[in-house]
Amino acid sequence: MVARDQLREHLETQVEEDGCVRGQCESRVLESVLSLHLLEQVGLYPRVRAQLEGYLRAQCIDEREDPLHAVLRRHALGESTPKDAEAIKSYLARFDHFTNRRKRMMFSVLMAVLGLTPFDLELTREDFSGDGEEKYQSWVSVTVASLRILQAMGSGHPEWISTQDVELLTITQSANGAWEKHLLANILALLALRHFPQHCLSVQNGIGLLVSVQNADGGIPFITGMEIFCTATAGLALAKAGARKSLLLRMADYLVGQQLPNGGWAYAEDVHQTDVDDTAYCLEFLRALDSGRHANAIARAEAYLVDMQGRDGGFPTFVAGSKSEIAMTAGALNALAPNSAQHEALITRGIRYIVAHQKAEGTFERSWSLSETNAIFRALLALQLLPESASGMRLTVELAQEYSLDYLRRSQNFDGGWGQRAGDFSDPISTSYALIALSQFDEPATLERGVKYLIRQQQGDGRLPSIPDQAGPRPIAYNVPVLSDIFALLALDHVVAARPVMTVPTWKITTRLHSTMSLEAS
Repeated sequence: MVARDQLREHLETQVEEDGCVRGQCESRVLESVLSLHLLEQVGLYPRVRAQLEGYLRAQCIDEREDPLHAVLRRHALGESTPKDAEAIKSYLARFDHFTNRRKRMMFSVLMAVLGLTPFDLELTREDFSGDGEEKYQSWVSVTVASLRILQAMGSGHPEWISTQDVELLTITQSANGAWEKHLLANILALLALRHFPQHCLSVQNGIGLLVSVQNADGGIPFITGMEIFCTATAGLALAKAGARKSLLLRMADYLVGQQLPNGGWAYAEDVHQTDVDDTAYCLEFLRALDSGRHANAIARAEAYLVDMQGRDGGFPTFVAGSKSEIAMTAGALNALAPNSAQHEALITRGIRYIVAHQKAEGTFERSWSLSETNAIFRALLALQLLPESASGMRLTVELAQEYSLDYLRRSQNFDGGWGQRAGDFSDPISTSYALIALSQFDEPATLERGVKYLIRQQQGDGRLPSIPDQAGPRPIAYNVPVLSDIFALLALDHVVAARPVMTVPTWKITTRLHSTMSLEAS
């Protein structure tokens, strides 16, 4: 298939000499506005400030601009409107997620810091302390400490600030590069530390690091890279597409070198916070390529995932014992599936968790992707793993599968593609997710229309660009462009594996394709 071959060839060019797919993150308005505000407050880097303003002005031509980013951009450029505050409330209300309370608190503080709204005097120190059982990943701990300090200083409650909070933030500025590659957390820490003159050198050093990762378009990204996630998912796609073994081994060796002592992987180089998502993708790729060569890394990764399962049968993203998530649970089960005999009870508990949390319309809670079809494809793959010993759940699982398939049928657009949610414009990455799900079932007409849509979106150089689909902090979109190419290739692999011959616009898909998972957006 010409389209698939072009996509594979393009993706091969993204693999660097060390085996890494860098996963460059595009600039984002949120970090750019906050960086501009920080630089204005300290009176440094006038040229960088001008470049940031240039980036923000350029974003107004985007017809699909995120409502939150539109409000922030207008404010930074002195163009606010009376309806902006309500627009932010509506934007956050459309994303139903267990972290929403913390996100509302975060934006209440940030809007006040930027001067959009006054500080909310009803917030108390306890609002920044979790619920007593909540467990945070590293950058959320830093973010919450930063917000607590900013709210305390803005609302006249300096007694809220602890020595531990300040020490935590100063540690993040002692690294050789941007701490955990998480620029939003770094910017918030700098805004908070600015209130402590004794830490002015830390602030100046941190600002220097921030300026050093400014993108060519003048903006600041959410994260500085996504090397591990992109390398693992690209490796899966390329392995199934028949890429050169030497290339794949280089990618695998790179990933093995990035595995952390607890057996898990982080999303990028020099990040210490491991997670279920990256570990599951890395495990799938290493096992698919050469399970013998990477036996030790595979065993350590399996042990990491097993230890992450919660009492409810689900898996969280970052910290064992924190709230389980559908997409993470499905990803972990899919990664452990080749060793299913050893993990039969674990898989059964995981499937029970997934089925119990399906929504009435056949969808699941969205996670790190803004697309409904992302969680659906991962869940449908996992539901197929039901052990024979759990045959009593068979009817329940089949009903859950049918509910999700019905959603995919109903939400397919006239052009054959899918959007992030039902009724949204079609986009390549949401469509890729849907095709992975549908390829597992007898849905030839729906599948063929989706494949035709996807191939129509391909560029002359083989790429399949899409809108931002990744979310962080959820539900704020950010874009790592190579991900849409990766998941489009994975989708075509699944389709061809299921239907070796399918007629599409001008080409015939006659080659075998690979299998795995899906991702992004409209």
